[in-house]
Amino acid sequence: MTKIKLAIADDHAEFRRAIVSKIQLKYDLEVILETESSAELFEQLRVKTPDITLIDIQTPVGNSLEVIDRIRQHYPDLKVIVYSQHDLGTSVIQIYAHRANSFIGKEDDLEELFKAIRLVNRGGIYITSKSGQIIQRHLRTASIKRQCLFKITEIEKKIIKGIFDGLTSMELGHIIHKSHRTVEKYIADIYRKTRVNNKIQLIKVVTEWDMRDW
Repeated sequence: MTKIKLAIADDHAEFRRAIVSKIQLKYDLEVILETESSAELFEQLRVKTPDITLIDIQTPVGNSLEVIDRIRQHYPDLKVIVYSQHDLGTSVIQIYAHRANSFIGKEDDLEELFKAIRLVNRGGIYITSKSGQIIQRHLRTASIKRQCLFKITEIEKKIIKGIFDGLTSMELGHIIHKSHRTVEKYIADIYRKTRVNNKIQLIKVVTEWDMRDW
């Protein structure tokens, strides 16, 4: 079985060693690159090819948002999970706006990280419930909003809200009383209507809408 190859950039050496040891216990995961700075990360990426990189927002020698942008520019196929503290507030919004594939809080259950790694490796976007709540608060309090220009049905509104809460297609199906395959068709329609390709792009678009009447 091909393992998911991971890179970890985290300046907290003790935590980094602890998380590496736990990841290595998983039969389908393998850490092939471990660094304490973004500078060292990019040096090693010249010779090693991970599937996913985990970065801490506090990584020295470069802001994590800049690191994400640089990865997107030079390594477009490399997926990014920001793994940091959850007391970031609007930084969570910025992380997704800069096209990270997931944000996981270090205080979240470790299984959230493993779920995120596996889903992101398959091309998905993983949003935890806590990140979804932060995004919802941002939607409610953002000072500049515009009317949604797309015709969004009530069911689609529920699905969009559920996406912010990090719900799976199966969980969304329970809410709207439809199968997960039907939910996926609804999501595809939402992407088509809003002219986006994934959940990150959808969040970025919807963040600008006035959703007070939803």
